[in-house]
Amino acid sequence: MRPFTPSPSDPEGWWVPNTDVYISEDGRLVVEVELAAFKKEDLELEVETNRLIIRGQRPDDGRRKRCQYLVKELHYGPFRSVVEIPPEYDLARASAAYRNGILQIDMPRKQ
Repeated sequence: MRPFTPSPSDPEGWWVPNTDVYISEDGRLVVEVELAAFKKEDLELEVETNRLIIRGQRPDDGRRKRCQYLVKELHYGPFRSVVEIPPEYDLARASAAYRNGILQIDMPRKQ
């Protein structure tokens, strides 16, 4: 079973950030979410049973209003990323750090 299924957008209008989910060399489950231009206090983490929900909002004040974009790939507004956590990992003992635009969440295996 794949622990996570990304989608480019959500039917409710949220954008979904680039996310990596992997098992580290020491067996921890690691979730890394690319979130440039955020303050850590603007990020919200929520746990629902075996789902990790990451939310926030990137303000739209940096874009030019009267220009004609040739390429427009940066997302603004609210985002949400939902990661299904396999049952063998312990969300209650997870730790999170936000550095250089990457939110990293580490979860050990259940004992």
